[in-house]
Amino acid sequence: MSESKSYFSCVLRCRKLAVGYTDKVTLPASFLASFLDTLNLDYENMPSPLILRVKQQGLSKAGASDSQAIYCGVREFSGDEGIIGIPDWLLEELQVQDEDAVVVETVKLEKGQFAQLQLVEDRETPQNMDVRAVLESHMRQRMTALFVSETICVNVGGQSMPIRFTVSALEPASAVDIVDTDLSVDIVNQQNQTQDRQTSIAELVPDKTQKITIGSSQNKQTYRLHVPAQTAAVEAVLECHLGDASLFASRLVRDAGVQDNDWSDVSAPSHTTKRLYIGSSQFSSTSGTDIYVSVVGFTPECQANLVVHFDTDARQVSVSDHIMEQQSHEPGMVICTNCGSSIPEARLDMHRIMCERHNVKCSHCSRIFKRGSDELAAHWHCSRCNMAGEVGDEAKHDWFYHTPCKCSCDLAIEYDSLVSLAEHRRSDCPERLIECRYCHTYEQQGPVSTSAQDRIEGLRAHEAYCGSRSIKCAKCDAHVAIRQVRVHMMLHEARERERRENMVPCANKECTRERADNPLGLCSACFGQFYTGQYDPGNQKLLRRLARTLHTQMTQGCGRSKCSNAYCATGSPAGALSQTAAAAKMVPVLKAYAPLTANLGAKIDYRNIELHLCV
Repeated sequence: MSESKSYFSCVLRCRKLAVGYTDKVTLPASFLASFLDTLNLDYENMPSPLILRVKQQGLSKAGASDSQAIYCGVREFSGDEGIIGIPDWLLEELQVQDEDAVVVETVKLEKGQFAQLQLVEDRETPQNMDVRAVLESHMRQRMTALFVSETICVNVGGQSMPIRFTVSALEPASAVDIVDTDLSVDIVNQQNQTQDRQTSIAELVPDKTQKITIGSSQNKQTYRLHVPAQTAAVEAVLECHLGDASLFASRLVRDAGVQDNDWSDVSAPSHTTKRLYIGSSQFSSTSGTDIYVSVVGFTPECQANLVVHFDTDARQVSVSDHIMEQQSHEPGMVICTNCGSSIPEARLDMHRIMCERHNVKCSHCSRIFKRGSDELAAHWHCSRCNMAGEVGDEAKHDWFYHTPCKCSCDLAIEYDSLVSLAEHRRSDCPERLIECRYCHTYEQQGPVSTSAQDRIEGLRAHEAYCGSRSIKCAKCDAHVAIRQVRVHMMLHEARERERRENMVPCANKECTRERADNPLGLCSACFGQFYTGQYDPGNQKLLRRLARTLHTQMTQGCGRSKCSNAYCATGSPAGALSQTAAAAKMVPVLKAYAPLTANLGAKIDYRNIELHLCV
């Protein structure tokens, strides 16, 4: 599993925090300031949620494992200087005492997809209690991250002791972020633990032959194949040495088989090689994905070899094995009506006599066989379709292509074959498994929506419901349906572009905000330092405050480490100016504002004023 990367770290002393069973800690305000300054961020671009990794001081980065660190969120930045407040149950997880030094690191975790929790039955749980509902409510309100081996304590009303869960497995990493994500949770009892779903499916290694033995008909073996990013295609080849089997694969269904599959090869037993070729357009090639490959036996006993190959460059699939080579029609050559060979016209009669004596042409598929050969004796045609093969292929062909069957979904439609049923299961079946575009979980797509808009957008029942859930817009506080968020944000962007096109900028050349209504032509933020409630009808006191600010800025500086203002002693490469030079440099600015002292309604062209204030 991938290790989370640390972006900022410091050493603090830990102190017990009495806030109940939550994983949120308190930090000093200096931690936030140092974090933003180190990563060159502002408050608007601060990561959300901010997740921390806390470990004992003295553990090296290479030697610190997940069992020696905890992952938590932030409650507030109001703690004492040099102190991190940690809930007492997390102190037990970390195995530290009050005032011990710990290393606090900011990390970015992957969004959680799956969690397996063991219910610790150290006491009797209340009867008729929905344990899952209680756990989900607790995690939604009080948890930020999960890590393997963590013990989660959940308070239940009317109970003196909490219910405890132990995190035994997580996906896709050993520590995950659970904020604003749909987490699939599997709860098992410690005394009756279910087998981990990851270990129940064997891994399929590329370019390594997997020997398969299936003892009875319709038994199957399933393997998980991890396809890395930038893979152009996947090819799976099954060589049957004894008996016969079929090859199936699916991207979402872990138990891929006859009914539920995305790719299949159910060719006849006479074709001992089964092959699946999956191009990059059929799965995500930009990020790694898993494909589940199943081998289903058809005969009572089957032995085969399975191997998969990855292609980094897309190749063109050759179809030369499936078409006849075209014959050249040269002058003087004719085609034999029995075998289809190109024969010189002068020798056609002799060839026809010999050809009809030794060769037989099938009246259904036009294949040529030697008269009296074993191939001719084993040749077979289906009486209900155009399929051709050997006599031994009939049973499998009838089972797959001519066995009526019904789907388990509510549509109650009878299909004429298993192949038609499989096509239904992978297309319009309500039980088809999809990856929801809104909650990003694997769910059944549900029946066709009755809404015309849903049908136009290609939404089935689950995505129509999931997309109808509303969230609060961070910009306008309006409640917007998830399916309309993209259009809603486009409206915000269009309004912002229109505002900027028509915006009158602040007179301060270092600022990009919109000008407010004040004598200096500044925005509200820049003018705030000059505002006062004193009576100043001629704006003389205002201009004196402006002159004092400019003079101090050029002689002493603003003190900000990231200042880039050339008219500031801190940001200017030339450094601080003398008092005389600073006074001379600010004279043009004050002259431009001089009409304000004589005429309150004077019109000033703010665009020509070289006013540079640190912001």
